[in-house]
Amino acid sequence: MEPNHHPVMANETRRFFGYRLARLAAVWRREIDADLRAFGLTDATWRPIFYLNFSKIPMRQTDLARSLSLEAPSLVRLLDVLEKRGYVVRETDEEDRRSKLVSITEEGRSVAALVSRVADEVTARLTEDVSTKELEECCGVLDRVEQAAQNHRDTIGGDKRGMR
Repeated sequence: MEPNHHPVMANETRRFFGYRLARLAAVWRREIDADLRAFGLTDATWRPIFYLNFSKIPMRQTDLARSLSLEAPSLVRLLDVLEKRGYVVRETDEEDRRSKLVSITEEGRSVAALVSRVADEVTARLTEDVSTKELEECCGVLDRVEQAAQNHRDTIGGDKRGMR
């Protein structure tokens, strides 16, 4: 690591890092959302499909809600819509009959492939002027920040959300 020759500047950079990261994530999602509107998909409809496509096994509804930062009742209404469109199915969890398991259907996987293609196009467009080396360095920084967050959660007694 290089020393901080300008502590005030380093402090300002650190202070705004999280804000800029959150702002970029929002901008990135809006870009994907704008491109997917041409296919009749909104942020609310494409994100659950995108997440479910990565899961090899059915996902608990509560875990999906947490992943999407949605309240359970909002997710239930959204899943009603996605189920009617044939993109997902819900079944009772045999291990915990109070829980529902959500799975993506083949039709949902087709939509997920479209979402992935559009996300890749947005990524290419937004990173066009960034070298592979710069992206790799950035990913390394993001990995370290994410690991620091995980270490902090572990230090304070674990991820409380997983204890419900």
